[in-house]
Amino acid sequence: MSDAQFLEEEFSTQINSATVLRIIGLARNHWGWLIGFLVTIGFTAAADSYFTFLGKRVVDEGILAGDPDALLRIVLQYGAVLVFQAMTVLCFIYLAGVLGQRIQYDLRKTTFNHLQELSLSYFDRTPVGWIMSRVTSDSERIAQLVTWGLLDVTWAVLIIIASTVFMLQINGRLTLIVMTLIPVLIFFATQFKKRILGQFRLVRKINSKITATLNEHIVGVRVIKALNREKQSLNEFRGLTTEMYSASFRAAWLSALFMPIVIFVSSFAVGGIAYVGGAQIQAGTLTIGGIQAFVAY
Repeated sequence: MSDAQFLEEEFSTQINSATVLRIIGLARNHWGWLIGFLVTIGFTAAADSYFTFLGKRVVDEGILAGDPDALLRIVLQYGAVLVFQAMTVLCFIYLAGVLGQRIQYDLRKTTFNHLQELSLSYFDRTPVGWIMSRVTSDSERIAQLVTWGLLDVTWAVLIIIASTVFMLQINGRLTLIVMTLIPVLIFFATQFKKRILGQFRLVRKINSKITATLNEHIVGVRVIKALNREKQSLNEFRGLTTEMYSASFRAAWLSALFMPIVIFVSSFAVGGIAYVGGAQIQAGTLTIGGIQAFVAY
C-alpha cells in the first residue's frame, strides 16, 4: 500500500482539555463503575501515604522512645491499613477491567454501526486493514486510556495531595523545600510529553500501514504469486517493520529517559531535606522519624 493510494490524517496538535473530556465522556453510560473506580483509587492512595506517616511513628514513638506497647499498637495499625489497601487494590483492578471492557464494547459497536452508514466511495479509497486497525487496536487503546490512563493521573494527583497533607503535619519548612521542585518536574514532564506523544503517534500511523499491508497481501496472495512479486512484497513489509521498530525504540528511549531525570531532580529535594532537616534535628525541632518520612515522601 503506497502513500499515493491512501494518505492518513496527520495530527500535530497537543492533547487539550476538550479532547480529554471527550474521551472520558465515553464512560457516561457507566458512571457508577467510574465513580467506584475513582473512589477505590482515592482510598488506595491515602493508605499508601499513611504508611510513610506510620513509619515515622514507629521510629519516634516506638523505637526511639523505647515503648514496646506503642510499637505494637502502631504495627497492628500498619497491618490493618495494609489489609484495607489490599482490598481497595483488588476492587479498583476489578472495576478498571470491567469498565475498560464495557467502554471498548460500546466504542466498537458505535464504530461498526457508523461504518454501515458510510458511502461505497469511502471503502474504495480506504484500505480494509486501516479500518480494522481503527476498530480493533485503537478502540482498545482508548478504553485503556479511560481506565488505566485515568488511574495514573488520579493516583498521581491524590498521592501528591495526601503526601502534602502529611508533610505539612510533620514540618512546614521542609514541605516548602519539596514543593519548590514541583514546577521543575512539571517543566520536564511537559517537554517529554511533546516528544513522546509525537513518537507514539508515529508508531500508531505505521502500525496502521502494516495492518493494511498485511490485509492487502493476504487477500491478493494469488495475484502476488502469479506475478512473482513475493520478493517485492517482502521488501515492502520489511521497510514498514523497520520504521515501526525505529519509532517504537525512540518512544521507549524517551519514556525510559524520563524517570532518571525525575530521580535526578528529586535528589536535590532529598539533599535539601537532609541539610535543613539535620539542622532542625540538632535544634530539637524535628525528629529522626520526621526526616525519614520526608525522604520517603
